[in-house]
Amino acid sequence: MFQKFILCFGILFTSLTSMHCSTVPETKADREALAASVTAAIAKSKAKDPSLDKFFKDSYGYAIFPEVGNGGAGLAFSYGRGEVYQDGKATGYCDLSKGTIGATLGGQTFSELIFFKDKERYENFINGKFVFAANASAVAIAAGAGGSATYKEGVAVFITNTSGLMFDASIGGQQFNYRPMTMQK
Repeated sequence: MFQKFILCFGILFTSLTSMHCSTVPETKADREALAASVTAAIAKSKAKDPSLDKFFKDSYGYAIFPEVGNGGAGLAFSYGRGEVYQDGKATGYCDLSKGTIGATLGGQTFSELIFFKDKERYENFINGKFVFAANASAVAIAAGAGGSATYKEGVAVFITNTSGLMFDASIGGQQFNYRPMTMQK
């Protein structure tokens, strides 16, 4: 019985995240709006914690999700769209999705910043071979948090809550898609 429930949950989650959710924004205006949101999320993160600047300067690449929506009661779903950078230049679009079953209650939006220490981790991300371990978590952005944060398995992740309240801070189980900017519609 539980296996059927998990299978149904997986089908529902896949359907919900693929319906009307495209990795690449549909129009030029949507792409420009996403770029502006990414720029604002970077500025807000650096203002909240100036020590994050070292990750922007020293990482091989990074993915910025300016707004990830997360909500549920028992069953929770997350989705967000962002941009990927290498050497400080945008290389493509990305999205993340996550579904969980368990002790989850509420809703929130947050920004997520993922830094890749080296070429291998960056290429794993853009080639669809990147996945967080089930128990992965992120560092909450606060003054000075970036100064003591380190890469774990070549990746550093930071989040900042933008609105709402939710009993869930894990990032494990997120799935990512990437499309190069040259594949725009």
